[in-house]
Amino acid sequence: MLFTYNDITKDVVERPDVCIIGSGAGGAAMADVLSGAGLDVVVLEEGGYYTKDRYSTYKPAVAMKILYRDYGGTIAFGKNPIMLPLGKAVGGTTVINSGTCFRTPDSILKDWAERYGVENASSKDMEPYFKQVEKKINVTQVSPQVLGKNGLVFKRGADALGMSNGMLMHNMINCHGCGRCAFGCPHDAKQAVHLNFIPSALEHGARVYANARAENITVEAGRVTRIQGSIINEQTGNKLFGLNVFPKLLVVSAGAIYTPYILEKNNINLSPELGRNLTIHPAVRITAMFDEIIEGYKGVPQGSYVDAYASEGIMLEGIFVPPEIGLPILAPIGKKNKEIAMAYDHLAAFGVMVSDKNSYGRVKVGIDKRPFITYHFDPYDFKKLVKGIAIASEIFFAAGAKTVNPSIYGIREFTSPDDIAQLFTKKVPLTSVEMMAFHPLGTARMGETKDHSVVNSYGKAHGLDNLFISDGSIFPSSLGVNPQVTIMSFAIRNAQYIVENKKALLNHG
Repeated sequence: MLFTYNDITKDVVERPDVCIIGSGAGGAAMADVLSGAGLDVVVLEEGGYYTKDRYSTYKPAVAMKILYRDYGGTIAFGKNPIMLPLGKAVGGTTVINSGTCFRTPDSILKDWAERYGVENASSKDMEPYFKQVEKKINVTQVSPQVLGKNGLVFKRGADALGMSNGMLMHNMINCHGCGRCAFGCPHDAKQAVHLNFIPSALEHGARVYANARAENITVEAGRVTRIQGSIINEQTGNKLFGLNVFPKLLVVSAGAIYTPYILEKNNINLSPELGRNLTIHPAVRITAMFDEIIEGYKGVPQGSYVDAYASEGIMLEGIFVPPEIGLPILAPIGKKNKEIAMAYDHLAAFGVMVSDKNSYGRVKVGIDKRPFITYHFDPYDFKKLVKGIAIASEIFFAAGAKTVNPSIYGIREFTSPDDIAQLFTKKVPLTSVEMMAFHPLGTARMGETKDHSVVNSYGKAHGLDNLFISDGSIFPSSLGVNPQVTIMSFAIRNAQYIVENKKALLNHG
């Protein structure tokens, strides 16, 4: 069954085989496999449970308030603070991501084996899990019919320059191209995990508690014995009832920010690496103004890509948001805001995302007892971002743009391709680039030694017999691509490991 705070009238006590904290990509897939194998599973999700009937009534700004953690305002602090939006709902960030699906690059899997000793995770080993995930969430290629003109225009420019590009793979069924992917799909076309893995787990007998905040984890004699928390009011966040779960095995699937946070908060020090090695795929939005009407808010916002420089760690992927979200970002006040508002139908946008190979971040418990995220953006990786801005600008001009805005303070919008050269002839300060980031990974990375990793190759914590981690935090390095398929695939793989070893893992003593 799935319970929300409205369904609960007293304190909750559960004694399952497995408790999973978090219902996103890693937690949902884990819950489905474990419950399908006959294990008694309870899932705790701090966010609410939202369906298309509720999405359709929300404007994007309201959706950000209820579906995103901290209203979408989570920040990684550093020389240049970077916005890092996270989802908070049954289904986690899959509810508010763009739906883009990539398999883990072969080179990344090879690197994990060679540098970190990750076992049995080659591209051949992972193939059946990738296929299983792609079938479950219905991965298919975006069609030109729903791509929208924003993606088609950028593709036109890439084709003119002979750059490798294409339509992205998405988890979707009967997409309407309404442009709302990042604010909860009002048609249930985007197949977030609350539409597949979660319902499947419920059919197997799992119990999912929405509005259930896990707070305290008790460890005794090297094993997790209890999770204490609260059933909270969805609107106020206030505690309504107590929550006590006594599991035989705990899986933490709270994401690369909140997994290390909740463990450190409870003094569960699995490894010196816990909370370290954060990667976030730094990104920047490039916009362009055209004479022709684009209506970029129609169609799949992230439907096409340019991978001509992927080997260098630079990916270009589509992005667009409705006017009420875009206008305050592009020009908060004044004459410029009015000009952009009047010409919004002529605006196109695309994203530049880089693989942060040398950069690193950290998650700690802050003085306010909330997660405190820091991030050092390495100059080498920053140069890749600047190069990506130049490439995207060149593509827009090749597509016929009148002007291009590189999102760099102190550099005026480009009016011709010749203006792009100043990105390399002038010093572009890190603090001048308006950045966001996505896909936090790495803060509880896997490997076979405690000194260099937090969990083993199957997500089992070093030093605790019945604790697993199942989310993006276990990946030892940046993927360079959107991670949801990787997270789900490793969750299925590691859940099967638990099933195969359930006697030893669950029946200790």
